[in-house]
Amino acid sequence: MVCLGCAAALNAGQSSATDATVQWHRLSLGSPPLGFALNPTNLTTTNTISFVTPTDGKIYANACFACVSCGSPAITIDTTNQTITVSFSAPLSNSVCPDIAAPVSGVDGQLGPLSAGTWVFGILQNAYPFSVAEAPLLLSIQALTNSSMFQLDWPVSGDTFVLEFKEGLAPGDWQAVTNPPTTSSNRNMVQIQSDSGSRFFRLRRLPP
Repeated sequence: MVCLGCAAALNAGQSSATDATVQWHRLSLGSPPLGFALNPTNLTTTNTISFVTPTDGKIYANACFACVSCGSPAITIDTTNQTITVSFSAPLSNSVCPDIAAPVSGVDGQLGPLSAGTWVFGILQNAYPFSVAEAPLLLSIQALTNSSMFQLDWPVSGDTFVLEFKEGLAPGDWQAVTNPPTTSSNRNMVQIQSDSGSRFFRLRRLPP
């Protein structure tokens, strides 16, 4: 909980869309990926995740030749079943690839943040389970310079939270803050008009 007019903070989080990209993995050392790997290795709900995984083990002169042989990679995230699937289009036909040496093998990309739980990454006939832990998040507040507004901000998370407030600490219902957050530099931000008295804020985690 955060109070306007007093110094306080609460660990909590906020969700965002699970953006994802995938492309053919460009080789720097001349050998294909040996196995599925995630970075960072100990994942939390605040991480943007990089991944790399092998496909058919072959090395192609460039991504165009890989698409002609295997098709273009695409990634799908199912947040309900907590699965990530890399699929391939039909191999490209009638394509003339440039005579450029930029060897590729396997695929890589980015995704997340993801919600807490056990996820499964699937590609071709392979399935790779991994876990995402819920991260404690700091809700912070600051006064805006030359303004009567305050700004609340907190890290983007894969879990879903709603920002709520109430007047004082007496028993009573919390109310949802209606102005939606904006996102910048992987943080959610909401600006609130200051007023007399104290107002308390919290971020409440919603069920999956």
